[in-house]
Amino acid sequence: MINRIIEWCLKNHFLVLAFFVLLLFISYWALIRTPVDAIPDIGVNQQVVFVDWPGRSPKDVEDQVIYPLTTNLLGIPKVEAIRSNSMFGFGIINIIFEDGVDFYWSRTRILERLNFAQKDLPPRVVPVLGPDATALGQVFWYTVENGYYCPDHPQESYGCPGTCLKDGRALIPSKYNLAELRSLQDWFIRFQLASCKGVSEVASIGGYVKQYQVDVDPNKLLAYHIPLKDVITAIKKSNIDVGAKIIEEGGSEWIVRGLGFIKKVEDVENIVVGASGGIPIYIKNVGQVSLGPDFRRGALDKDGFESVGGIVLMRYGENPLEVIDAVKQKIEQIRIGLPPGVRIVPFYDRSHLIHRSINTLKWALIMAVAITVGVVSAFMGQVIVSLIISVVLPVGILMCFLVMYGLKVSSNIMSLGGIAIAIGIMVDAGIIMTEGISRHLATEEREKGRFDIILGAAKQVGPPIFFSILIIITAYLTIFTLRGQSGKLFKPLALTTVSAMGSAALLSITLVPVLCLLVLRGKVKSPEKDIIGRTLIRLYRPVLGFILSHRLLVVFIAFLILLASLFPILGVGIITRPLRLVVDLEKVPRLKNFVNQLENRFPGIRSEFMPPLNEGDLLYMPVTLPGTSLTQVMQVMQTQDRIIKTLPEVKTVVGKLGRAETATDPAPVGMIESMIILKPHKEWRSDMTRQKLIGEIIRKTQVPGFSPIMTQPIRNRIDMLATGIQTPVGIKVFGTDLKRIEQLAIEIESLLKKIPGALNPYAERVGNKPYLEIEIDRKECARYGILLGDVQDIIMTAIGGMNLTTTVEGRERYPVRVRYMRELRDNVDALKRVLVDAPYGIKIPLEQLTHIHRVLGPAKIASENTTLYIRIFVDVDTEVTGIMDFVRMAQEAIRENIKFPPGYFITWSGQYQYELQSRRQLMLVVPMCLAIIFMLLYVKFKSLSGSLVLFLALPFSFVGGIWLQYLAGYKFSTAVWVGYIALFGVCVEDGVVMVDYLLQAMRREGGSKKIRDLITDVGLIKIRPIMMTTATTIFALFAVMFSTGTGSEVMKPIAAPIVGGMATATIANLILIPVLFCWIQERRERHSQE
Repeated sequence: MINRIIEWCLKNHFLVLAFFVLLLFISYWALIRTPVDAIPDIGVNQQVVFVDWPGRSPKDVEDQVIYPLTTNLLGIPKVEAIRSNSMFGFGIINIIFEDGVDFYWSRTRILERLNFAQKDLPPRVVPVLGPDATALGQVFWYTVENGYYCPDHPQESYGCPGTCLKDGRALIPSKYNLAELRSLQDWFIRFQLASCKGVSEVASIGGYVKQYQVDVDPNKLLAYHIPLKDVITAIKKSNIDVGAKIIEEGGSEWIVRGLGFIKKVEDVENIVVGASGGIPIYIKNVGQVSLGPDFRRGALDKDGFESVGGIVLMRYGENPLEVIDAVKQKIEQIRIGLPPGVRIVPFYDRSHLIHRSINTLKWALIMAVAITVGVVSAFMGQVIVSLIISVVLPVGILMCFLVMYGLKVSSNIMSLGGIAIAIGIMVDAGIIMTEGISRHLATEEREKGRFDIILGAAKQVGPPIFFSILIIITAYLTIFTLRGQSGKLFKPLALTTVSAMGSAALLSITLVPVLCLLVLRGKVKSPEKDIIGRTLIRLYRPVLGFILSHRLLVVFIAFLILLASLFPILGVGIITRPLRLVVDLEKVPRLKNFVNQLENRFPGIRSEFMPPLNEGDLLYMPVTLPGTSLTQVMQVMQTQDRIIKTLPEVKTVVGKLGRAETATDPAPVGMIESMIILKPHKEWRSDMTRQKLIGEIIRKTQVPGFSPIMTQPIRNRIDMLATGIQTPVGIKVFGTDLKRIEQLAIEIESLLKKIPGALNPYAERVGNKPYLEIEIDRKECARYGILLGDVQDIIMTAIGGMNLTTTVEGRERYPVRVRYMRELRDNVDALKRVLVDAPYGIKIPLEQLTHIHRVLGPAKIASENTTLYIRIFVDVDTEVTGIMDFVRMAQEAIRENIKFPPGYFITWSGQYQYELQSRRQLMLVVPMCLAIIFMLLYVKFKSLSGSLVLFLALPFSFVGGIWLQYLAGYKFSTAVWVGYIALFGVCVEDGVVMVDYLLQAMRREGGSKKIRDLITDVGLIKIRPIMMTTATTIFALFAVMFSTGTGSEVMKPIAAPIVGGMATATIANLILIPVLFCWIQERRERHSQE
């Protein structure tokens, strides 16, 4: 079939050229429309349900809202887990769906269930489905802040004092308070940005929400004989506009409106709540009305000073760059509509990371293409031949973008990295095809005709080329079996690599022969006659003679090389472990110390889930005990941020305390998230590294009672929403009683501190939140004829404060709250004196109807599939021990020292969970890859011995990969193993062509030549293309290996095994394959003669 395709293309070369020109235009169209992002979306497939119940304790939220909702949602199909968090005033439920479930299908299933669940919830509690955004949706953060402006040009704002650029006048500062800036954000900026294409939600954070505050005096209510509920009723009925249809007058219709909305403080003060002796009693007679801040559970600061800001969430499936550009354009449009001097200042912009990572891969792609073309030109020695081969690269790369666009895969560091890795391999097929055609044109008689010579040469190398690329593609296809984060991360890389190799295979049997037919005219120089070809033949001839004469020695040396590769894997333990079995080191202290030092110095290659992506910015997350107030945590955050800002490497620091106004943010008040925006590395201190900077930040900002966690913005969002764990290792302690769970968690925390490599183990303290519980005495209430609900209303309204209604002031809306005056409710004694209305105008002090206790309760309640749990966070020093080794030691310590009651258990989470899942998958995928390669080789050669000859060369590719990985300091990770999977496919390519050519030569000679002479002839013919394909692969990957930009830390571990492995695989193809092939064929001849 391959031969028929080649022949058809050569006979219809005009159609082939026209097809590929059209394909180029379509591919370029796809290129400019392919979404661009930094990394693939590796977050779990989840939806968020948010429930707001202001003023309610976590226990109330859990028992009355979250638990009933969770039990209803458990029946949704294709759900992996349901995690929930009940906190003060709100609850969040995360529904994690199986991978592959359609994002919007899952939302419709949840909405169906929420309709049924509503009947089980308290009145006025309405669960809502969160925004249609993912863990990577927070693409743009900004602050709304005061600046400077010129009175004559107020539409222009400046960030620092000075003079106006237009007329030189001195600038004056704007002086809007935090409440005014928050109103501007909530009612103008937020909606303008939310209108941008691709924006799912804009969440506000920081500042103060304006509120009409009615602080009533219970003594005045008593004096006027007015119950509190009359005040509440009066306010509710005094804030409404009504319509009365129309009246006709003079042939016109007049719309009738009754105006009654509250517009200002005086409107509230003049609300009538009663009358005495014909004199009206107003709100201002029984209390005070003022504008003040609403109750808040989140705050924002910039460089240590409180601020107002917003978070832009991108809709699922949108192009991040387009969304961010649209937001920036909208900010520029609305800038002139802002009050004088007010500025919108971005501080986190995902597009910077996207551009940095894409530029890294773009540079690697350009360098790889340039290097490949240079290597091809050097080997071929003919510009026209080099150009034919090089055409494969731009056409093949553009075809990859067509596939990406069709399958909705974004351009990111993984998908572009797959193309970069494939560039050196893509030209291999073109090299072999062009080199074969050139040789035949130079050596065969022209009487045969150029068309027939090219057709014959193309048919000779076409099938083995196509088959060898098929093996590479098949090896990569095994990557598609990965699941979870590994699959989401590496499938784009595998897809683009497969697309690139498929394009190369197609081009090598279609376009390349056609170009050779049209371009290679006149005298063609034999490939062996150029200086590189002659040099390689001169060097390789004596090597072939020696190895074919000393086959046993070659095999023995090869075996020793394989054994030597165990050292980087196992370290010096390969020697010391047997030594420990033979010698009792406890009796020889000096030898024991020496052995321990050796094992610590040469431990072998450790493992990790993934090399961390350097996002550029840092996220500092100190966590404190749950009882700490928002004011206290705010002071700590501002102090820490001011300290961090003094570091020379830091550009700005923006700290977020608690949660933003979005369902995707479950942060409690005790959680600080300080976004540390760093300066370019060239502006850092000369001896400063990223790790040193992190250590300095943690050291300088240590505060007793706060546990520091340093992570990165994207990494944190993914980890928090996927597992709730933002450290490499996390433990979830499950059980039925929260207090007992917390005791077990604290015991485990103490135990983990003793394990080598543990850094800052921290168990959540969720049960230490101070509660003031008011227990109602039902008998006393009955005695005075007071309903329990009336007492609860007083507790909610007079003490807690209740938002009764909302004003309508143009486009703005503000709540109206009623509450007792602060001095009458700010301590327990004052609470006891709160008056409760009884029948017949009697007022009873609260202390006569209730019992008030101080207790400790949960600050939050977390559950998974309705089972309660508490988390333990553990960072691991990977220089001391690997994550898997640490977990193994921790599991053993917990098993020996912690006794779990019935119904209590633990699970391990965090990055360890991903690493364990990845390791299990790779234990299946890597052997599967090798098995498929062997099966394909057997199908190709229909010979067990021939397949084994090629297959036995694979371990030698592993040798080079292992040693380069060890010397480069890369740990075993999913990225590294993806590199090995690619290597196994690539290193077979040259061997397939070599063996196929040997078998063709044997059939052609028909036994007239000795095996060794035939192998020598074929080896000398193939040395040049083999070295050329190896050189293009290795040198092209140097562009990735030596890249330093964002994203390179993920791509380098993939490239390292291929570079090292290709070097040793080439030696195996040139030395071991001829030896083994000669050995097998000579044995067959002897057996046939016998």
